[in-house]
Amino acid sequence: MSNPVLEVSDLTFRRGRPILKGISWRVDPGQHWCILGPNGCGKTSLINLITGYDSATGGSLRIGESVFGEDDWREVRRRVGLVTNTLTTYLESGEPVIDVIASGREAKLNLIDEPPAAVLREAAGLLKQVGCAYLAEALWGPLSQGEKQKVLICRALMAKFDVLILDEPCAGLDPVAREKYLQWMQSLAVQPHSPSLVLVTHHVEEILPSITHCLLLRDGQVLASGPKAEVLNSRNLSEIYGARVKLGRRGERYSLRLA
Repeated sequence: MSNPVLEVSDLTFRRGRPILKGISWRVDPGQHWCILGPNGCGKTSLINLITGYDSATGGSLRIGESVFGEDDWREVRRRVGLVTNTLTTYLESGEPVIDVIASGREAKLNLIDEPPAAVLREAAGLLKQVGCAYLAEALWGPLSQGEKQKVLICRALMAKFDVLILDEPCAGLDPVAREKYLQWMQSLAVQPHSPSLVLVTHHVEEILPSITHCLLLRDGQVLASGPKAEVLNSRNLSEIYGARVKLGRRGERYSLRLA
């Protein structure tokens, strides 16, 4: 078996109370995961531990050959792309879009120094790749939610990462914008040498055909983990949400309703 891209073992986290209670999970090369669970199940805390914004109370965390606590995680997290609405609260409204993207190379925010010309050209190329070349001279603040999400994807792509974490990337998007964004994410996932995607969501409707595995969390614990076809079912979803629900499927997309 090849070495995992990402692995956590018996991971625990407390903040006044237990939040994560012994999470074990691994992402192997070529896998794309969805983390699914209700509010308060520990999804955001798990992502914060992986990206080094919080420290675990116990257990171990490894990205590639790097182990949290033994290596400089400021360097390691350059290999983990993160797209999250949390970043929008730290970015200044007057920050040029091209600088927002370029800042992903060094995993920094609100650059002071002018990025090298080669980095700016690469950032402009990514904007063009996602169909947003028209934003090359724009500022961050006035962008629409959908535009901001694509810019954050570009920012993540500036890093030389092994894993791309998408933390509720469709939050705040209208239905049409959401579908266009999901289509674009699907095209990214199937590209040759694509990084392992980890989609964090509340909604089964956002689980893409390219997602191969699912991690279901409830109350800070793993309820089920493994291949999507084995894990994603009405019984497991009813258990994590605490209500009888029915998982539907049309083609390669899912829906959920109360039973």
